[in-house]
Amino acid sequence: MAVGKILVVDDNARTIISVESYLVKAGYQVFDCSSGAEALRFLDENSVDLILLDINMPGLTGYETCSRIRNKFPIDDLPIIFFTGREDAESIISGFKSGASDFVSKTFLPEILLARVSVHIRMSQTLRKIREISLTDDLTQVYNRRHAIYTLHEWFARSKRYGTAFSLIYFDLNAFKEINDNYGHQAGDLLLCSVTGAIKKILRASDMLFRMGGDEFMVLCPDTGKDGAKKCVDHMKKALQDVAIAGRSPTFAYGIVHSMDDYNEMDNMLSSADNAMYACKMKMKDKGTSKNSFL
Repeated sequence: MAVGKILVVDDNARTIISVESYLVKAGYQVFDCSSGAEALRFLDENSVDLILLDINMPGLTGYETCSRIRNKFPIDDLPIIFFTGREDAESIISGFKSGASDFVSKTFLPEILLARVSVHIRMSQTLRKIREISLTDDLTQVYNRRHAIYTLHEWFARSKRYGTAFSLIYFDLNAFKEINDNYGHQAGDLLLCSVTGAIKKILRASDMLFRMGGDEFMVLCPDTGKDGAKKCVDHMKKALQDVAIAGRSPTFAYGIVHSMDDYNEMDNMLSSADNAMYACKMKMKDKGTSKNSFL
């Protein structure tokens, strides 16, 4: 069983064959590219745990390739080890400036190569796990409020600078306190997990679901107008029809806002979504309570 995926980038076929043999024996799944441009195309469609990268290659040098990879993948997400015969100080400094994680000489001992690879993959996996824990709501396993605010700041700034469009759906479950009071907090927790589980199944891969606190949630929908967000809400409502707590299905109030509306600050956009959700909740209360759902 493979213990990680490694991309070897080198224009020398003999080097690739030699390195690949050691890595495969150690249990790694290995891919290879003969140029920086080929490696960049590969990474557009595939994911790996580590890259072994040569410096001297035709076309894009290893430094240029490393810099371009770093534009998409932070150093703690994807380790890049320069695998090179150039061991002078200038080359090493240039490599680290371009985003390298480490250097291994082509006059390597197999044990040294495998040790460096293993250390960097384990470090990267540990950092990803720590980041995942810090950004995830413990109960529902969707993104938490901290990550919501960070992500919204990022998307709002991108929208102002580049015109990148996105919509927000801010929603709040109805009668959540009633469920906790009448059936206990375990029932409330079950409801939250059931709702998020059902909604995650109908969201697109690019959509992001956040728990903002209590029974309030937010969905960020990239490249989506208000009509598209409304269709998403319709899909969410339909998905919750299959969720039942005490014989009744959960419902929610919601507000939709769009990045192309005139918001000077991110906080104003989020506040507008919250206000729209509250207005929706008041309308739902005015319509009365259904015996088959929580309103």
